[in-house]
Amino acid sequence: MTSHRKQRILAAVVELYNETGEPVGSKRLMELLPDDVSSATIRNEMAQLVEAGYLEQPHTSAGRIPSPQGYRYYIDHLLPQRELLPEERARLESQLRDRAREPERLLENAGKLLAELTACAALCVPAAGVEVRVKRVEIAPLSRTMAMLALQASNGAVKSRVVRCESELTPAVLDIFTNIVREHMLGRRLDAFTQAGVQSLVAMAGVHLLAVAPLLICAAELADEAATREVVVGQHHLPPQLNVQQITQHAAQLLPAQVTVLLGGEGPLQPGTTMLVSPYAIGGDMGGVLGVVGTQRMDYAKIIPGLQFIAALLGDMLTGGLDE
Repeated sequence: MTSHRKQRILAAVVELYNETGEPVGSKRLMELLPDDVSSATIRNEMAQLVEAGYLEQPHTSAGRIPSPQGYRYYIDHLLPQRELLPEERARLESQLRDRAREPERLLENAGKLLAELTACAALCVPAAGVEVRVKRVEIAPLSRTMAMLALQASNGAVKSRVVRCESELTPAVLDIFTNIVREHMLGRRLDAFTQAGVQSLVAMAGVHLLAVAPLLICAAELADEAATREVVVGQHHLPPQLNVQQITQHAAQLLPAQVTVLLGGEGPLQPGTTMLVSPYAIGGDMGGVLGVVGTQRMDYAKIIPGLQFIAALLGDMLTGGLDE
């Protein structure tokens, strides 16, 4: 598309259609275009955009709407670049941190915040193709025979549980548990802790087996729970007949360096739908993607910077993990 005027017309049609959902006519465009362009010239330019596949005319007497090709060109070449205002960034960060009192619900709360911001369904999906491993395990004694156990995986999932032991949790028992975890659990894949593997870990406890066994079994169970941690929030915003499982699986396979926009017909998306995903990193490693799914009629210039900021903030908070 070489004509600057055609680009401005296409951008105006996309933005007006996103706002109103109604086909856009030449008279309405005359009011928006800064140049003194006649209605006949605009109609001619719009006809050429239809012929080139960037616009569609739903009815003979109606105005035009963007085609999937038009949306793609707009997003790739004409989308205004917008940064969040400092007060917007501060508000979003405050809202997410206020909801982050339970680390294991951080992914869900990030999705809820994004769904509220965009009025779309929100996805938070650990990356596929990345080996998810045990990153940290913490134990906090609650009494002589009870402790709180928490596990963080490299995909950002945090799981915790209270464990009751038959024997006293002496300093020696805690040291043995900590040493076994450090030498044989940290850095290992979440799916490595089979029943036989856990039995081997328990055997390492020696004379303290009865006290340490419940702790190691619990840690292995938390690892299993953390292996799958996809979150979908606001499903009532999803366009009808979308396959949520296909969407999350496709999102998990994406490893974008920045925000990626998929339109209907790309991946598992049906015509008229859009998915935007942004990566989040945990400790410098790829953690997964945060995204939104909705109709193509969305305010991309507003949603993209909000999505980027929440994804970056989520990564920072997941990197902090169990520090609190």
